[in-house]
Amino acid sequence: MTTIHVHDPDGAAHGSAKLTPLPMAGLVIAAWNVLDQAADLPHPHMITVYDTQYLSMQFPGEQASYRAITRWAQRFGGVLTSGPHDTERGPQTWCRLSFDYHGVTVDAYAHIPAEPATT
Repeated sequence: MTTIHVHDPDGAAHGSAKLTPLPMAGLVIAAWNVLDQAADLPHPHMITVYDTQYLSMQFPGEQASYRAITRWAQRFGGVLTSGPHDTERGPQTWCRLSFDYHGVTVDAYAHIPAEPATT
């Protein structure tokens, strides 16, 4: 498994502040804002908004998602991990980025099928 911590200098100033939890409408606006700030990046195929101050962004299960999620890490900082997993659909690499967006945890991920071995 590979883990990369990316430091966000803008996030350091906000890290110790206690924020009031957002209502669902505020979380939807947070999702809108994070997508707006990433307008020039590849967008996820599915977004789920949870009332637990959590946004989940699923990227397609394809090789290009590695690069897409890495670009999000460069933009927003956070912890980027990837590692192999055996699933009922066969071997996959799970790529995941977790970062804080103004007190909301954002988890961007993709489950990418392993490429066939070349002979």
